[in-house]
Amino acid sequence: MLTHPRRNAAPSATREPQAMPTRRQTSNAVTRHLGLLCLTIILFTIVSPPRSLSEEGIAPVDAKKRQAVPPLLAKRGKLIVDDDGSKPRGKKATVTFASKAELHAWAGAWERSPDSKSWRSTWEKGMHTPVARYHGFNQKNLIVEVTFRCGQLSEPWHTQSFRIALDDRPRITGHVLSAWANPNNEFIETGFLLQHIQKTPEKTILKDLLLDHQPIHIAPNTWYTAILEVVDDEALFRMGSHVAWAKADEMRSPKNQVTLTLGKTWHEVKRVRIWEATLDPEWPNRKSAAINSRNNFAPVPHSYRQSK
Repeated sequence: MLTHPRRNAAPSATREPQAMPTRRQTSNAVTRHLGLLCLTIILFTIVSPPRSLSEEGIAPVDAKKRQAVPPLLAKRGKLIVDDDGSKPRGKKATVTFASKAELHAWAGAWERSPDSKSWRSTWEKGMHTPVARYHGFNQKNLIVEVTFRCGQLSEPWHTQSFRIALDDRPRITGHVLSAWANPNNEFIETGFLLQHIQKTPEKTILKDLLLDHQPIHIAPNTWYTAILEVVDDEALFRMGSHVAWAKADEMRSPKNQVTLTLGKTWHEVKRVRIWEATLDPEWPNRKSAAINSRNNFAPVPHSYRQSK
């Protein structure tokens, strides 16, 4: 006959009831655990390698992946030009993009910037003012975005200025639209400007309209991103807190060329992008807030003459 093991086992010792922890003991234990948790977080932060901005979902560090400025008037369509500065230019070089659009930067002198991350234009006596010309497309509506900076005025003949011009060549000699960020170039009024100008092939002015004229402040050695949006008869030009806007029938012309014209001190261009565009249906709702900061200005005949 089998005997149940529990029946033959020696009686176990009687267990003393455990005392409940006091409030002070519980508080001390919680404090110790929180301290260990904070120490762990601090050590993880110090030891872990920092994540790049792109991993944080902000603007990527890589200039080639730099996020575009959100347009307001227009919606971006097909990308026509994405000039990240990776290809040589100047000295009769032709840069061809995936869309078959081309870049010629033959006017002025162009070379790699000292940090090799952008292209620097300079000017010497006898040269044409530096110009970069993007062509090989034909669009009525465009978005143009340019990231640039300018150097200091260290010579009497130095000027700081930046212009995006939209052209319809050869039908129109002049510019369908010129968007100027001009702090001190006497070629035109200083300011943040929009202009339309038509000339004969012999340079006789047929029509010259100043479409908007706003104040400007640019600091040397500072990067700026300018964005120009043109849809039908309306244009919006922005750069940081600067805003210019205009509405004029002259802007309805097709555009088959975009030129960047720079002043006579050094200027650097880091990125140029050009898109096809359509009107953003939200523009009527956001227009008032977008242009509210600008001074009131109505287009006027333009009769500026450069001082001698």
